[in-house]
Amino acid sequence: MPDRTVGDICRQYLEGVSAEGELEHSLRRRLHAELQQFAGHDQWRSYVALSAACAVKVWPVWRSRFTEDLPFASPRPDATVESPVLSLTEHRSELNSLNTFLDNKMLLGPAYFPAVAAGLACWAVNRDALVGEFSADPELSEMDMDSEDWDPSFFASVAMAGGAVWEESGDSEKRREFWHWYLEDAAPRAYAL
Repeated sequence: MPDRTVGDICRQYLEGVSAEGELEHSLRRRLHAELQQFAGHDQWRSYVALSAACAVKVWPVWRSRFTEDLPFASPRPDATVESPVLSLTEHRSELNSLNTFLDNKMLLGPAYFPAVAAGLACWAVNRDALVGEFSADPELSEMDMDSEDWDPSFFASVAMAGGAVWEESGDSEKRREFWHWYLEDAAPRAYAL
């Protein structure tokens, strides 16, 4: 189809959103690969921009529980989902410190988990920008991989829904809304850059 657009490709993945409101990891990776093939060149920067938009979108979830910024990777004050800029670190040791900082916030209990997931979305953007490649096998689900390999969009969906798809605390309608935003708005904008 010669008049196909990035938006057309993204919208095809809407049918992949499950009854529980989840867009599986393998489908997100397939989407990235298809968009990269469509563009005909490396699209890593677009992926990182999309990931940053996800982190900015759920930043209010962090703010609902914590007033402080993260030591690294917080959205800048003027960041929006349309212009998602995070204060990233270039040092792996600082990124490791941020991971420890967020792990310690988990000790506050389940009521804080969605906010911590929002912080982890920021951390994961920084990780991916620093590493420059995906962490996990494209065919694995989040249940089958280490949580440190989860992508920023998954952490963001957990923050938005209040829990992962396998947790009773998660709201499937909010999760579905997040993935629809991801496919209908955020991914087309990021990959059209």
